Amino acid sequence: MYGVSKINIETDLMMISVQDVAFRGNSLSRYLDIFAETGVVVDMISQSAPHGTTIDFSFTASSSDLPLVMKAISAANLDKDAKASPLISVGYSKLNLFGEDMVASCGVAARALNALAMAGIEVLLITTSDLDISLLVHAENEDAAYEALKKAYEL
Repeated sequence: MYGVSKINIETDLMMISVQDVAFRGNSLSRYLDIFAETGVVVDMISQSAPHGTTIDFSFTASSSDLPLVMKAISAANLDKDAKASPLISVGYSKLNLFGEDMVASCGVAARALNALAMAGIEVLLITTSDLDISLLVHAENEDAAYEALKKAYEL
């Protein structure tokens, strides 16, 4: 209901965040190319609007790919691109809200974020498309987040 017809959970994810990268046309694509060449499937790609001459970005991948991510960062010398090394953290789950009616529904993301906030659950990353909204939460909150979202959308 309210634009959402299904909620899926993907577990055992890590988040890779890079801050203050020089803003160039290939800033994000360079990272994504390196991980693709290493065999890491990335998801939930989120880039900030430029702030001055830099950008921040984050994306998720399976925690099982941590050794490949570390290898890629080291081999490509990615540490030099940003003010700090990429931040890698594990222990996340993604809740994916799907609905064909979402494209014409108002307030779908607001309802999800409010439901999770009311349940005391932090959303660490959010990405959207016409038909889905993906929300990254700490893994220990996945069940409570799922229940809060089911209730919010009357599923």
